[in-house]
Amino acid sequence: MHTKYYLNQEIKEEIEKKGFSIYNYISLKELLFTVNKDFLSIVNHQYFTIIYLLLMMTIMFPLSFVVMLQIKNPFTILISILVYAVFIYSLIYVYLIYKLLFRTYKFSKITNILYTKKGLIIDNKIFHYEEDSKLKNLLLDYEKLFDEYLSKPSKLSENINIFKKNISDNITKDSEGKKDYFSYGLIFIFYYLGIILGFFFFFIFFFFISLYFKINKSVELKIKDNMTIIDNKIKKLDEIYHLLNNQISTFKDGEISNLSKKIDKNMNKFYENINTVLTQKNLLTKIIEQSIYKDFIDFEYLAFYIKTQFNKPLTDVIKLMSDYKSKVDNQINEIENYLKNSNEKENYQVEQKLINLQTIQKNISIYLNKLKMSLQ
Repeated sequence: MHTKYYLNQEIKEEIEKKGFSIYNYISLKELLFTVNKDFLSIVNHQYFTIIYLLLMMTIMFPLSFVVMLQIKNPFTILISILVYAVFIYSLIYVYLIYKLLFRTYKFSKITNILYTKKGLIIDNKIFHYEEDSKLKNLLLDYEKLFDEYLSKPSKLSENINIFKKNISDNITKDSEGKKDYFSYGLIFIFYYLGIILGFFFFFIFFFFISLYFKINKSVELKIKDNMTIIDNKIKKLDEIYHLLNNQISTFKDGEISNLSKKIDKNMNKFYENINTVLTQKNLLTKIIEQSIYKDFIDFEYLAFYIKTQFNKPLTDVIKLMSDYKSKVDNQINEIENYLKNSNEKENYQVEQKLINLQTIQKNISIYLNKLKMSLQ
């Protein structure tokens, strides 16, 4: 097996940027869909109808006939058929639950694959990016279990559609040149009846499985979630910068008070995102250091990536606010010169404007100091 088989371009690029990448190999949705595939495979089995009818004719009908003679109830046969159907469904559901529990266990081991510069880690084991027969055999086992090979499209939906098509089509059965409509009609009824009867049961099962994985997040998912939050918040910082840039670039003398209010609002959002990034970065550090991945993930490399991405919008906003402060400083100087050279005794409006500008100037200086302190 070579790297190209399980390492796609997107993962390579993320490793180059962050030093690691986490790939969602099997989703929770795909895990639950395997139940549908298992049920369909049973119903589609070539001997399913024969076995179902044979057992019914040899066991249920004779038994129900004896019971009917004893209790003299004409509905005994019908009731027996229903009891038999429920019995068969129960056996199938027990089998499906066993398969689902087994897959859930395997799912918890491989749902998210962590790639690093050294190799990929599956089930707490590292496999290097070289030809590796153990990795190949491991992935082939998972492919059989989930119908999906690592970094390749899932075949699960395709296989489910094939099974459904087999049920809905008039499949010919070589029996004296005639179509066995009865057998496939029974399969059709059995399938949809099973879907209806099993829906609520498996809905409850799905709820508890989802709840379990939501409460007991894997280490890989915690790392991925924290990294996603950091990336999104850094992106938000850049968006706020562009918004501030648009507001300040249209700066006019008469709109300075309104502009100041808008900037205050956006800067508060900017600081909220800064604090979130720093908090999540510390949390991410803690998660990695307490995990088995501490020796696999180059955190210095990751920290450099976060620092670079984080500092860019901060540096842009610092420059923007510095330019904004220069404009305010110029207006303050102009007003102060005007007041010095003015012969008018009452300049209330001009003086009030000066006070407002000085307040804005002070706020900008506070912004700049906080921004510079936030730089990593």
